[in-house]
Order: sequence, then C-alpha cells, then structure tokens
Amino acid sequence: MKNKIIFISALALLAAALVFSGCLDLDHDHDLDHDHDHDHGGDFAGYQSLNETQLEQIASGEKILVAASVIPQTAFIEKVGGDRVIAISMIPAGAGHHYDPTLRQIEDLAKARLYMQLGSGEPFESNNMKRFTDINPNMTVANSSTGIELIQSGKSTDPHIWTSPKCAQIMVENTYQALADIDPDHAADYRQNADAYLEELQELDAALQESFSGLSTRNFMVYHPAWTYLARDYGLNQIAVETDGKEPSPKALVEYVNLAKENNITVIFVQEQVSVAGATAIAENVNATVYVIDPLAKNYVENMRFVGQTLAASLSPSE
Repeated sequence: MKNKIIFISALALLAAALVFSGCLDLDHDHDLDHDHDHDHGGDFAGYQSLNETQLEQIASGEKILVAASVIPQTAFIEKVGGDRVIAISMIPAGAGHHYDPTLRQIEDLAKARLYMQLGSGEPFESNNMKRFTDINPNMTVANSSTGIELIQSGKSTDPHIWTSPKCAQIMVENTYQALADIDPDHAADYRQNADAYLEELQELDAALQESFSGLSTRNFMVYHPAWTYLARDYGLNQIAVETDGKEPSPKALVEYVNLAKENNITVIFVQEQVSVAGATAIAENVNATVYVIDPLAKNYVENMRFVGQTLAASLSPSE
C-alpha cells in the first residue's frame, strides 16, 4: 500500500513537472478532471453490525435504534440519548459519498425508529433516503440541519455541517427534539443529557475562538473542502484543491502552487482516506508539509480541539 501511495505521488509530481516545463498540454484539463469520493475512501469501508444483545434490546423496546449518515452524528445521538439509544452510521469509516449500503446494514436499518439525516446536500442521502423509508416506513426521519445556514459550494450544497462546533450545537438540539418526539416518556432525560453535552460544545467553541484569535494569516489550504463551515464560523479562509469531488487538473495544480506561494502556505491538510497525490505535488513545489486531520472522528470534542490547535499552529508565526 505504501509503495502504491509513493507511486501515485510520483506520478502527480511528474505531471506537475511536465506542466512547469511546458511539455504537457494545459488545454486538456479533462484528462485528470473526474469525479471521486474524496470525503472518505472506498477500500477501507467497514460496518460493525448489531450484535445479538443489541438486537434483543431493540426488539424488547429497552433501547431505540437511531440511524444517521456520518459517524460524528452517532456521537451526538449517543450523548443525547444516553443508555436509551443505539446509534449506527450508514456511511461507515472509509466509505464515500456514493457508498452503497450492504444487505446487513439494510437489515439493521429496518429496525430503526429514527433516522437523523444531515439534510445538507449529502449525496448519500439523496441517493438512498427514499429507499430507506420504503424499507422502513415506520421510521421517523428528522433533519439535523434545521436552523443552520447552509453553504453553497460549486454546483451543490456543502454537506459538512458537523465540522463547525457552532453548527454541532444546533445539530445536538435537533437530535434532542427528534428523540423527545418519538420517546416523550424519556424527554427529561434527553434534555438533561443534551444540556450537559451542549456545555462541552460551548467550551469547545470558546477554545477554538481563542485558538484562532491573533493569527498572522487566516488562509489555510486543504485537499478536500471538508472545513467550509468551520472556516465561515471562525473567520478563516479555506483554500480547497478539490472542488465538486474532482481531482485538480495539471493546469489547476500550477494555479494552486502559485496560490500557495502567494498565501505563504506551509501546511496542506488532507484526510486519512483521501489520495495525497495532488497535495504532495503542491507541497513539494512550495516547501510545505502535508498533514492529516480527520473530519470524521467519533470522539468529536477531543478531535475538534486537536483540529483547532493544529490549524492555529499552521497559521501562527513560528517562534
């Protein structure tokens, strides 16, 4: 696998070198301009099925099965629902925007009482929600993005609402309301759980505001544009190499190299499951470092603290 990544990176660097030397025709952008599932990879996808104990708890009504689209949502559901809920993510770790759920996932989903959809333009939901509700017509569908001002990105809406703690607080409130609606007998417990978690998120929000104050620059470069809501809500400027799920063309690589130089970019951020070829090509030409941050980690508060500290360090002048 490591050799494969090195080989792909070498090809990207070669393409960039050809562009710089004038040997590559810049008018044929479509050669490398094709769609990809860059929010998560494909080869690493894995779903942990419900076990026998969980199935018994759901069947008996002891616990409520709640489905969601992405892994961070399951953290919100579990924090609000506490011991009353079991949460599953229909897009497992390593899967992409156009992931096709397995038969076992569909069997588990058929037992869900609630689906917390992102409602923010996630292609997975556009492709699957009708099928999910046809399979499980008794399942309530609630919208996590109610009350969030969505961001238009290229030809579509940016779905990554959870990457801003300010948006996450609204998502948690929506999760509370959905659980209270389907299980009013435990609404007081859900309210107490939600309030406790909202305090954590408010502290996280304050920590990020402090981290991003007094920066020497507010421009940061990423490969996949997963941090649009974070950038908007904390006064940063995300420069994304990939747009609308497409790899940069050789011509675009040159433009991003120039943009990185103009903005004194020293770090290019990527995700674990995303190809680093384009980011490596740019980094090599501006003496920058490629660094991994994860928008899909389940330990939401801890991960976002780390992301905030990492971003701030890349934007602050070195001692």
